[in-house]
Amino acid sequence: MSIKIIDDKSIWDTFVDNSPSGLIFHKWDFLKIVEKYSGHTLFPYGVFRGENLIAIFPLFYRKNALFRSVFSPPPQSGIPYLGFIMNSEFNGLKQDKKETYLNQVIDEMNKYIISLSPNYISLSTVPNFIDIRPFKWNKFDINPTYTYMIHLEGDLESIRNGFKMNLKRQLSHPDTLRLMVVPSNDLSVFYDLMKRRYDEQGLNYPVYSADYLKELFSAYPDHLRLYYLYRDNEILGSITTQEYKRFITWMGSARMPDKVFGNEYIMWYLIQKAKEEGYHEFELTGADTKNLCQFKSKFNPSLEISYGVSKKDILGKIARLIYINLIKKRR
Repeated sequence: MSIKIIDDKSIWDTFVDNSPSGLIFHKWDFLKIVEKYSGHTLFPYGVFRGENLIAIFPLFYRKNALFRSVFSPPPQSGIPYLGFIMNSEFNGLKQDKKETYLNQVIDEMNKYIISLSPNYISLSTVPNFIDIRPFKWNKFDINPTYTYMIHLEGDLESIRNGFKMNLKRQLSHPDTLRLMVVPSNDLSVFYDLMKRRYDEQGLNYPVYSADYLKELFSAYPDHLRLYYLYRDNEILGSITTQEYKRFITWMGSARMPDKVFGNEYIMWYLIQKAKEEGYHEFELTGADTKNLCQFKSKFNPSLEISYGVSKKDILGKIARLIYINLIKKRR
């Protein structure tokens, strides 16, 4: 087993395309844009067994005079999870071989991370990769996180029949609500809407800038999409999606007037779109936020788990507290 930096975009992206867990967030240009705006240095590590690339592990490193950190993904990138992904053959291996490979991948990565002497390490794994034991054995703190998944194998009527009764009633007469979902490329309006929504809650919007979003969407126009929800000529809400391998609701903002079921309408619109375009899974992110779960669970999703893994020394613990209390929250 060996580990080295991959400097070939085609090798990296081919691996992401072939890995069952690879998403647009793992793609080379996406990571390079994150590096540009985050102030972190990207280390695109590959883990090899002989000549065979069996895992990739994008890490973001930052160092100043007092503090060193390792992230995957870095703060304010808007990426829900990143971390390592295994090759396409991994899921078909027998359990003993899976455990051997996985232990070696995490052990090797841990050695390289330790060599950077970070005060703080924070990694987020992709959903439904449940064998997190190698991180536990390497003394990482483990924190489970959750997302919702709607499986799209059945027809649309069967999917809709699984919805909560009041949701089905709300969706039964869309014309009377005068709602329309419109695809758009205007990310400036989206960024302003999101920032305003966070301002209302006394929070800093956790994304670098409108220019950052514009570069990402320009790099992946077929896989990162933006939709606005209109009533007549008024924008009521907006949402971005990741449409690659599975359909993911990403970032969005909406504050609906009373008795206007706009959030329900836009989700049902996107579910239908995902089904019609042949996606097998529709992910509703945000299952860790209690006040969002009541809305999202109405769509009868399954609950899937991912993990945040971290290590902190004393300086790292202090920096984490400062970030949560002074930076993330503005007041």
